[in-house]
Amino acid sequence: MNEMIKILYLFFAIFALIILSSFLLSDIYGINEGNVALIHINSQISAQSSLFESSISSDLIIESLIEAENNPNVLAIILSINSPGGSAVASKEVAEHIKGMNKTVISWIREYSLSGAYLAASATDYIIADELSMVGSIGSTISYVGINGTLEKYGAEFYEISSGNLKEMGSPYKELSEEEYLILKGLVDESFEYFRDFVVESRNLSSDSIELINSGRIFSGKKAHEIGLIDALGSKNEALSYLESIGIESPMIYEIESPSSILDILSFKANSVFPTYD
Repeated sequence: MNEMIKILYLFFAIFALIILSSFLLSDIYGINEGNVALIHINSQISAQSSLFESSISSDLIIESLIEAENNPNVLAIILSINSPGGSAVASKEVAEHIKGMNKTVISWIREYSLSGAYLAASATDYIIADELSMVGSIGSTISYVGINGTLEKYGAEFYEISSGNLKEMGSPYKELSEEEYLILKGLVDESFEYFRDFVVESRNLSSDSIELINSGRIFSGKKAHEIGLIDALGSKNEALSYLESIGIESPMIYEIESPSSILDILSFKANSVFPTYD
């Protein structure tokens, strides 16, 4: 019996070694046959992510972009986007990195590419979306739940001891003053102006289109195409056809995997008291 257990342990050890070796060889030698890298953005874009956050960090996205750009076999990159947005800074980091890349990057929007995710898409060279997808929501927001009324209802009190009268700004335990509102609104407006100007410049939008996106509304893929937020209607096949049209013969996908969080499965979304492109 002991001999059988030893044999089983040895078998699993050899199997694990083979699997580990295959991963190491792939990393060291870049073994892949694809000439088009496919990178997924399938959740909120954040400054950091973990197994318990329904998000993907800007660092991970940028690392995947760098991997694709440094791979001599990769001639172009497709961003597969299915994201509601993300934090202002993280989305900006991804968009500005894409702007500085030397390889062709195109966006393939699946069901939706909103807010920060659209900011990233707008930085790419070409955008394709399904006519029924949701695109846009160009804007910035700060939101939180105020429970000061609930505290009063149950006879609870909130005590503030801070170094300045604005230090507790945004606390859910106190009413938002007019001064605090104006400060937070200023942060939102500043963030929005960057977002709008980036998209207008990247997409070369007309004055009519600019007026439409100022509202922060969502557009169908069809409407987004009409006003210039995307370049074409379609799916992955149209993305590959576009790459062929710009001289990439027989495009073959090389998929760069990104880690998923447990909460992605639960479609969980958390808000914070910071500007977000959500």
